[in-house]
Amino acid sequence: MEHKKEFKKIGFIFGLKKEMKLVSSSNNNICVYGYGKSSKEATKKLIKLGVDIVVNFGFAGSVSKSLKNGDIVFVNKIYNERNKKLTHSKINHDFFKNLEKKIKFVKCDLLTVQKIAGNKSAKLKLVKKFKSISVIDMEAYYIKEELLKENIPMLSFKVIFDDLSFDIPSYIIDSINDKGELKIVNFFTKLILKPKRIFDLINVNFKFSQSKKVLEILVNSF
Repeated sequence: MEHKKEFKKIGFIFGLKKEMKLVSSSNNNICVYGYGKSSKEATKKLIKLGVDIVVNFGFAGSVSKSLKNGDIVFVNKIYNERNKKLTHSKINHDFFKNLEKKIKFVKCDLLTVQKIAGNKSAKLKLVKKFKSISVIDMEAYYIKEELLKENIPMLSFKVIFDDLSFDIPSYIIDSINDKGELKIVNFFTKLILKPKRIFDLINVNFKFSQSKKVLEILVNSF
């Protein structure tokens, strides 16, 4: 793609390690990951390595009826929960035009949250407070904040995992640690206590598989 001519050293940053593993072994870009506020430290690693631009990839939640599981979002404005706003970096017009030919995406505003908002009611509360947002994640604001200190441009692309048509079951959210990883013993204990939860799990796994395929294609198109 044209961005390889414009930027010599590109850094990829993901929220989760399992997202980063989707990068093809033939992709020579520098990759790191960091969940929530730990994404700040991951960003600092990229800065020390002298990257010219950072591309943030990952799954995100939709708070808009128009965004569905598997949709790709280019992040426009980024907010935090104190309503502070950061805008995306200005990129060469030709670069962006070429990107739009390669990837089908929509431009949306995003809110970076500190806790997972996995159900519809929690998301709708966020929309009432932050009216312009369509997407939520847990790291984009922290990444952008660090990059601004060094005047390094950033692009952020999100693939929608949980849209408003389904909730992430609370027992799954409760089984995720502060690194974004599943606490296996805790998770299976909850599943054994209520075996019918397996039906919810099948639905979540299907949605995850759909968004994972899209994210893999997106990441490896760069």
